[in-house]
Amino acid sequence: MIDRLRGILLFLPVPLVLWLFLAHPLGVPRSLALGVVLMATHRLYARPFALSRATRRCLWCGRPVGEGPILVLEEPGGTTTWRCCGATHETALRRLLGRAARWRLFLRAGILGTLAAFLVLAIPAERGLLGPFTFDDAAALFRLGIALTVLPLGWLGVLLGPREAGRLRPPFPVHVQALVGTWAVLWLFRLVGLWWLLLGTTHVLRRAGVDLPAFLP
Repeated sequence: MIDRLRGILLFLPVPLVLWLFLAHPLGVPRSLALGVVLMATHRLYARPFALSRATRRCLWCGRPVGEGPILVLEEPGGTTTWRCCGATHETALRRLLGRAARWRLFLRAGILGTLAAFLVLAIPAERGLLGPFTFDDAAALFRLGIALTVLPLGWLGVLLGPREAGRLRPPFPVHVQALVGTWAVLWLFRLVGLWWLLLGTTHVLRRAGVDLPAFLP
């Protein structure tokens, strides 16, 4: 239980960064700068914590395990070994990470490309240097880009993913999902992705002059 709580606490900088980027409570430049610092330093403490428990917690559900199937991953940062609490969770992970590996270019371009575009455009847009293109437009495109990238993996990754044998090659390090359990991150992809898709779509449509019902965000 203590490890699970610590994992949740170490995961919190992830939604905090997104809140800083989109809500910009300190103003756009300072909020973006703080968010980038949090994002850049997160792996310095989150990854050692996750790796130190990689064979003691299930990578899928986050529960403590004494024995269970072993997964060897060739992550971007090196080869690591993780454990699952049973065959069902091993199969789910193999399908998900197998699909993620096959969608490697799509996921990297969608997530990293969207993030880079937002960080480049946000401050000029907020300062009115991009003409009619505002910060809210940049935020809407950020939400849309991330949502359209993570929703297919969130809903279809386990369902359609191949059950890869042997070593798995995820496109991103898995320590972030290990903090709270892969299943929890998948549900965040599904639910937050749907909400961001709605927010981004309604913003773009309204900017295009479409008269939408008032109950839509």
